[in-house]
Formats: sequence, C-alpha cells, structure tokens
Amino acid sequence: MIGVKIKDESVPIVERVLKAGTGPGLTPIKYFLSRAVIDCDGELIFKASKKSDADPYYPFDDNTTIALFGTWDEHEKIASWVKLHSEKGGKMVLFSYDGDGAAWGWEFDGKGKMRELQFRRPTKKDYCQKDRFKIQVVAVQELAKALGGTVV
Repeated sequence: MIGVKIKDESVPIVERVLKAGTGPGLTPIKYFLSRAVIDCDGELIFKASKKSDADPYYPFDDNTTIALFGTWDEHEKIASWVKLHSEKGGKMVLFSYDGDGAAWGWEFDGKGKMRELQFRRPTKKDYCQKDRFKIQVVAVQELAKALGGTVV
C-alpha cells in the first residue's frame, strides 16, 4: 500500500471490518483484513509480523509496517475492497517473489474506481547502446514514477 488514505466517511466502516477481520463478501481476503490497520495519518498499513525478519521493512515503534511479504492470491479482491474506501491517489503495488521482475498494481481514484498501473520496458529511445547502465536507471525511474515517488 502506498499512500492509501482512507476517506473520512469510510473510517468507521473500515475500522469495524478490520476489527472483526471480515465483512459481507470479504471472507476470501480475511488474512489481509487481519493484518491491515489504519495509522494515525488515516493511511492503510499493516501489523508487523512477530518475527522481525519476516517483513521487508523494520517495524515502526507502534509495531506496524508499510509492506508485507507473502502470496496475495486474492489481490484483485483486496484492491476492489480498498477502492471503495480510499481517497484519490493511493496505490497498491505487488512484486513477484519469483525473481522474474514482474510487478503489478492499481491506483485508486477516490470515487470507488481504480485503474491498473502499467509498467513498461524501456525503449530504444530511453537508452544508448553504449551505455547499458542507463536502461537500468530508466527502469528504476519509471517504477518510482508509477509508485508516486522520485529517484534520488
């Protein structure tokens, strides 16, 4: 989850569902609901794992983290639920465990809709044949742009 801020009017609904760990039609995403929490800024993040090395990021002082490792078989159902409650601009991005470089995700529009994020390979225009390092830089820049960040 990247900048997935819950709409003010949805906070009570989302908190109730997260506390219960389920809701109408949400049984397939029960594991996600059991790990998700709303932070002090109103953004959706996760409860950290009990084992400190089980998460990709070190937990915050309140034992939450911004991302989880795992297989999210129901990722489209998760995104479909999140889109109903997210303000404009939040993103859900997943990366493959298989080392194949696959990445996919969605951006939420704040109106209950989402669009699929498109990752693309750099084109000839993006790099020079003599400088193969530049293709990697462009790929990182494109990914950062898709995630709403910048490369420093």
